[in-house]
Amino acid sequence: MKLTSGIAPLALVALLFAGTACSGKTNSTNNTAAEASTVRTPLMSDPPPLDPDTFYQPEGLLIMTSTYQGLLQYAPGTTKIAPLLATKWAVTPDGLTYTFTLRDGVKFADGTPFDSAAAKASFQRRIDMNAGPAYMLADVKDMQTPDPHTFVVTLTKPVAPFLDYLASPYGPLMTSPTAVAQHATGNDHASAWLASHTAGTGPYELTDAVQASHYTMSANKNYWGPAPEITSVQMPVVTASAVQRLQLGNGELDMILHGLSKGDYEALAAGPDTEVLQQNALIKTMVMVNPASTVFASKDARAALSAALDQNALTTKVFGAQGSPSTQFYPTGMMPDGAVPDTHVYDPSKLAALGKNGGDVSIGYPSGDSSLQDLANQTQVILQTAGFKATVRDFPSAQLFALPQNPDQRPDLFAESWNPDAAHPDTFSRIYQYTNAPVNILGCTVPEADKLLDAGSAEPDPAKSQALYVDAGKAYRDSFCWINLTDLHNTVAARKGYSGWQSQPAWMWDTDFSTLKHQG
Repeated sequence: MKLTSGIAPLALVALLFAGTACSGKTNSTNNTAAEASTVRTPLMSDPPPLDPDTFYQPEGLLIMTSTYQGLLQYAPGTTKIAPLLATKWAVTPDGLTYTFTLRDGVKFADGTPFDSAAAKASFQRRIDMNAGPAYMLADVKDMQTPDPHTFVVTLTKPVAPFLDYLASPYGPLMTSPTAVAQHATGNDHASAWLASHTAGTGPYELTDAVQASHYTMSANKNYWGPAPEITSVQMPVVTASAVQRLQLGNGELDMILHGLSKGDYEALAAGPDTEVLQQNALIKTMVMVNPASTVFASKDARAALSAALDQNALTTKVFGAQGSPSTQFYPTGMMPDGAVPDTHVYDPSKLAALGKNGGDVSIGYPSGDSSLQDLANQTQVILQTAGFKATVRDFPSAQLFALPQNPDQRPDLFAESWNPDAAHPDTFSRIYQYTNAPVNILGCTVPEADKLLDAGSAEPDPAKSQALYVDAGKAYRDSFCWINLTDLHNTVAARKGYSGWQSQPAWMWDTDFSTLKHQG
């Protein structure tokens, strides 16, 4: 999934300030108590339809992860698979059959019980909807429910990342079969109703959804876990990051989960009433290289470019505390440290030698992302210093994701940040690097690496599978089509007084509201 952020029109800041300066705030005890149990955090835009089996974007993911749950999760702050609605699981040696023991006493928000029949129905709905995230269950052959607390899934072939799929925020989410049946229209599996309602087992449920205005989650009275201290999460749609920044500063918002600039974060970190937290994330910033470029068609030319991009300097200048220089090919936590290290040695002389003959280089970046625009501009300076004529342009989202179908529109280079669907290398390379992958936007192909990736996925022995993924990662890395620069964090700006922060690295622009505590 793609990481983007918005640029704020400054005129909106003045208009907002004029409106809020006169509004005033009461300080009664009751009002203070209400504020303490409510978190106000903005959405940059309306999320896509909130159907748990079609939703596949980072904006609005906080609604999905707060209202729905899967069988598994990642332990907070780690990439270690942990129980959630399944308390334990077993896998046969051939990697084909998974047996899950389900948690007792769980109810959906509508009060109906969660059991193995509901788990099977939820998996089947994901398969039937056949939307983007359905690929995670594409190899399911059979599902059995021998008793209410046992769910057995059999695959057609081994799928090494299968447990990671079940822990992914985009993985199969348990959805009330009763709600689906009650609200179905024709053969839509209640998709129209679920676009603006929720029917999960999470600590919250969606209680209000007004497009272009606001969304509200309230504590789920049937939640099986500890009742959250934060009983309401209010999510106004605020499209301008500068307006969000102002509202956080004057107390109209409690936290901002993404989208501010480096300067904003630095100012908020130094403020008397605000703080900035860095949470682990699986986000890699890179410069992608078009192998059809007249300048960078050869691997040696791409290697020269890699050597000219100073990871440390670029990370500090563009991202500051929001990132760390990349040290390994895959996002941090996917593989053991050092398994696929970045072979990045700074040496600008190689690019200077290549640039003696000049040449035109085009650099793209996603529209609306000021940090990646800055990275593209910094790359332009590096290329111009080496003797190239470099130009920079932005790509709107629709045009960006259409580049695989329009190769003639591809720039020579593209500055981008990517995150995977789960904490497994297969969900990174198969999306961004595999030949004809959906988001291999500049079209580099490494057939040797593709074969290793496929072999790793089909290998049931975990150690052998990981070794194959290591070899695949090295082959993709050594093509120099994807030049890693920075590992980004999930950066949260918040009013002071909150504690109990928890997050999972695969969750984008999100936090666990149910564990938050507030001291007013």
